[in-house]
Amino acid sequence: MTEDPPVDEPQREKNRSERRAALVSAAYALFAERGYAATTMDDVAQAAGLSRRTAFRYFATKEALVFPERDDRLVLLADALVAREHETPFETVRRACLALARRYQDERDRMLAQHRLVQSEPALIGRELQLDRAFEEQLEQAFARGERDTSRGKRRARVRASAVIGAVRASLREWLEGGASTDLVRLGRETFAELEQGFGGGGEQ
Repeated sequence: MTEDPPVDEPQREKNRSERRAALVSAAYALFAERGYAATTMDDVAQAAGLSRRTAFRYFATKEALVFPERDDRLVLLADALVAREHETPFETVRRACLALARRYQDERDRMLAQHRLVQSEPALIGRELQLDRAFEEQLEQAFARGERDTSRGKRRARVRASAVIGAVRASLREWLEGGASTDLVRLGRETFAELEQGFGGGGEQ
């Protein structure tokens, strides 16, 4: 009797990525065919050719299958929000958000499918807004670097982060409702130009 050869770490990671992709692909196909509410995790696991236990190992809830890229996008944003020398907080935030816009353009088809699904389910709309809070907190921390550690400075950072999230959400909605057929990065630059006019100067005086 021979033993199976050991699986090295790159192969394990490849297997994990393939299983995640299979589950997400199966989930979105079933959501489109049956509707979100009528689809169960068991259905998704079966369609992906995986066990129920394996499916839950990768996605703790059906809702998590709707937003599978969230953690990766948060990491991308956090990395991009590392300030560069001579860069203002606003410039850092703008650069980071445009990096995220490039990722969204690369994932155009998934973004469109996700948008259609979320808009069809009120509960998912609320969940999407909750998830946006994690992005907003990162932006708030970036803006806080340009403010004094006072209640007013903290408020300014919070207000600016909220304004950016609102503007980004509006731009994304415009892009998606137009079939994602325009240049999202260009739209993002235009949006930040409008924000910059509204923000005016730098930190707390």
